[in-house]
Amino acid sequence: MNPNIEIAKKVLKKYWGYDTFRSQQEQIINSLITHKKDTLVLMPTGGGKSLCYQIPGIINEGLCIVVSPLVALIEDQVEHLKEKGIKAKGLTGHIPFSELIDILDACEYGKYTFLYLSPERLLQDVVLDRLQKMKIGLIAIDEAHCISEWGNDFRPKYLELQCLKEHFPNTPFVALTATAPSKVKNDIISILKLKEFNSYQSSYLRKNLSYGIYTTEDIHYLLKKILTKQQGCSIIYVPTRAQTLAWTTYLNEEGFSALPYHGGMDGTTKKKNFDAWKDNKVRIIIATNAFGMGIDKADVRTVIHTYIPLSIESYFQEAGRAGRDGKQAYALLLQTPNAIHNLKDKKNNTTPDIDYIKKVYRKLSTYLQIAYGEGQEQYFPIDFVVFCERYQLSKAKTYKTLKMLNNHGILSLIEKHNIQWSITMEVGSNHFSHQISSNSTSQKIGQQLLRDYTGIFSSKTKIDLSKIASKTAVSQNIVKNQFDQWAHKGLIIFEEQNCDLEIEFLVPREDDITINSVSKHIKSSIQHQKRRIEATIQYITNTIDCRQQQLLKYFGETLEKPCNNCSNCIKQQKKRTSKNQEITVKMISILEKTSLTSRVLFEHFTESEEQLIAILQQLLAQKKIAIQPDNTYQLVFQND
Repeated sequence: MNPNIEIAKKVLKKYWGYDTFRSQQEQIINSLITHKKDTLVLMPTGGGKSLCYQIPGIINEGLCIVVSPLVALIEDQVEHLKEKGIKAKGLTGHIPFSELIDILDACEYGKYTFLYLSPERLLQDVVLDRLQKMKIGLIAIDEAHCISEWGNDFRPKYLELQCLKEHFPNTPFVALTATAPSKVKNDIISILKLKEFNSYQSSYLRKNLSYGIYTTEDIHYLLKKILTKQQGCSIIYVPTRAQTLAWTTYLNEEGFSALPYHGGMDGTTKKKNFDAWKDNKVRIIIATNAFGMGIDKADVRTVIHTYIPLSIESYFQEAGRAGRDGKQAYALLLQTPNAIHNLKDKKNNTTPDIDYIKKVYRKLSTYLQIAYGEGQEQYFPIDFVVFCERYQLSKAKTYKTLKMLNNHGILSLIEKHNIQWSITMEVGSNHFSHQISSNSTSQKIGQQLLRDYTGIFSSKTKIDLSKIASKTAVSQNIVKNQFDQWAHKGLIIFEEQNCDLEIEFLVPREDDITINSVSKHIKSSIQHQKRRIEATIQYITNTIDCRQQQLLKYFGETLEKPCNNCSNCIKQQKKRTSKNQEITVKMISILEKTSLTSRVLFEHFTESEEQLIAILQQLLAQKKIAIQPDNTYQLVFQND
């Protein structure tokens, strides 16, 4: 009996409520807590990767550092741990320097068990220097495929993580990813300098999952038919935010219960819709690919795509959210006859080149009033639609540009709906101070405003109402009403702006020089993306081979026999059944005329001997034919 594993099981029970580990979790955890060895984990979506580092992070002495590429993913993981009573903190980009130092101090004093951060944050000198002075029990590289140019979400900053072995030579590393073809796997090992490591790769095979691709002129009709036949909880992935609303309206009008979900929704609405779906108050969630993190719902019966994803990795992850309870489930992709042509056309029209990327970067800097050589670590909410319309930019092409700049470490992009307020002072400081003293609430809010925003009388200033409300212990509505009153009196100009993107500039503005520094990687990423799309189209258009076998082959795994559960296998079975029926009828018609040996009988057919023998044996079992002493086959005539 391994005492470390017994401790791990107690932690599992205490915080997650489970008695036993799944799949290879126990071996992975043992590698990290008993042997303290570097470990590579390749485990499909839903396999429980997070537990593989979270439990060792709790057990190993010292702080557990978790590197993650997305702010939203960091916030999601931290929130989940905090809900369980586990001390975790995220170091995201928009945290001011003074707060960053406070967080690092707290980590040094042992107030946190987990510290989540992006590679950009981790590799900052002040962060790296402080962490090297602490006891670090484990370093987890989540979404490790981002380290490879062949990976689905390559981020050049991940390449710089190769220096971590020099800074933390005695700390075990664990690299985790859900989707890694062999080239990506080899890059992870090489770049992170994993040596004498343990590797654990779960099978990508999902026996209970039926993959299906169907072409139709009327997706609405087919989708309604599927949802009527396949009862249970469903996720429907659509390509745009507008379509989440359109499909929700349509399905609700058709008698189904559905809610939308996309990255532009405010956090409250997203959580409300997600919880309603998770708790089975509604059956269907209509979502963009923003719907992914933290989905641990086991009873999803169908995942349906109404468009073609841009990579097999993305499709596999999203489809894999069906049937995590091990029961029969369906991953279906519905496409119109011209879907592939439209995908290629759209990709060609919306993929930015380097010149367009430079143009957007310059326009963004102008829009946000960032001076040349400045902007680093500054944080800006923007209204994406207003920005595109002001400079007559393609929304689709510009959004992809911002995503590229995000992935290549030029800026940090967060999609979230919020409201940004700003004020411009219309009176001097003495007059304002006199006016706010009319009552205690006004005075308290006004004084807090002046303390938090010292340069407010010199320029237009963006303010955070929620922070002022928190510090003054009054509601945000009261704070907003107070600002409205001051505006009505002419003391201030109080402006409100809807924002659906938050951007932090990670490097100073240097226009073309900034983009040139990453242009090689951007061009390489565009080429790899083209190859991934080509691989996806090849998968979509291959209507012969088992779909499960095709997916496993892409990830370097072999399935000896077809799954007999996917749309291709079912179609081939129907073809074989139909062909066998034709052969059976022909055999009977021949034997009606005369008895023949199998050799002579088979001369009338072009099919394989194996197939003909199987049909002959079936006719014998059904007593429709009989074998004679001279080894000929004779038709058995049934009495009416």
